[in-house]
Amino acid sequence: MRSGMSLAGVLVCVTIVCGCSSEQAPKMAARVDVAGEVNLDGKPMNEPDATISFALAGEAPAVIPIKDGKFEGKAPVGDSRVEIRAMKQGEPTMMDGKPVEGSGAYNFIAEKFNDQSTLTAKIAAGGTKDLKFDVESKK
Repeated sequence: MRSGMSLAGVLVCVTIVCGCSSEQAPKMAARVDVAGEVNLDGKPMNEPDATISFALAGEAPAVIPIKDGKFEGKAPVGDSRVEIRAMKQGEPTMMDGKPVEGSGAYNFIAEKFNDQSTLTAKIAAGGTKDLKFDVESKK
């Protein structure tokens, strides 16, 4: 009898957890084509590891590479928070005389354009192809 009650308890928990309908699940914004350009210190951003991201509250950001100062990809429809990053390789951290893998890379774009960004973009349902951002490197 005891195992029957445990099984019943497990079934009730599974029903509660899995019983949520798709209507209750958060909806993801549609993603549409976006394109534009990014200038770094007055010139087209031409860094090998540069990205721009578009994010709506509660959703994973759309991260798009920047090549030769231009970007093209998919972003969520709505008013997105924009973050722009570019990585450079610095001196790696050493441990036991060996460089630690992945260490030494740093974002050289000023925080006001990424971690503390106030940049925004209004992405229209039909897509937005004329975005332009001017950013500065850390001084």
